[in-house]
Parts: sequence; structure tokens; C-alpha cells
Amino acid sequence: MRKMTIRFQDVGTELAQINALRDDVMERAFVSLEQRHGTLAAMLVQSLGDRQRAVRWMCRHQNAFGGRTAYELISDGEEDAVWDEIALMGDAPIAARLNSVRMAY
Repeated sequence: MRKMTIRFQDVGTELAQINALRDDVMERAFVSLEQRHGTLAAMLVQSLGDRQRAVRWMCRHQNAFGGRTAYELISDGEEDAVWDEIALMGDAPIAARLNSVRMAY
């Protein structure tokens, strides 16, 4: 049996490509959110203080959503739950809101 050698340079290159694809998908998804649910997208950006944080928050698996993402809730017709979470963020101090967008990966 032939032993396969992994080149870390190749791994790094492949991970960079995957991250670029992920970032592109996240951005396109948020543009779609802005077009279809403009008020929700604008309120999320306002609550988090930064569009990039909002882009990441939408893709993050949330404990408040039972491990689902906000996009999954919206696609399941549960947009009100996303609004409720945004409203709760608006009541939180800014430091807590900024910590809430840290990604697990």
C-alpha cells in the first residue's frame, strides 16, 4: 500500500481557497438578505455596528436558535425569531454585542 504524504503548503493553499469561497458565499447571502429583508438586514447592521459583523452573525450557529443559523430560521418561515434576537441584542451593552459575533472557526 502506498503511503500518501501531505504537504503543508498544499493544505495551506487549499484552506485559503475554501475560506475565500466561504467569504464569497457569506457576502452573497447577505446581499440577498438586504434585497429581500432590507429592514431586518439594516437593523442587524445597526445593532452590531458593522456590516461585516452582521454578515458573520447571520451565518453563525446560534444557541438561541437551537444550533441553527438565522438564514435557516428565515428559510423555515421563522423570521420573527430572528427579529426577537436582534431586539435582545439592542438591549445588550455594546461589548456583549461585539462578543456575540465571534465565529467558532
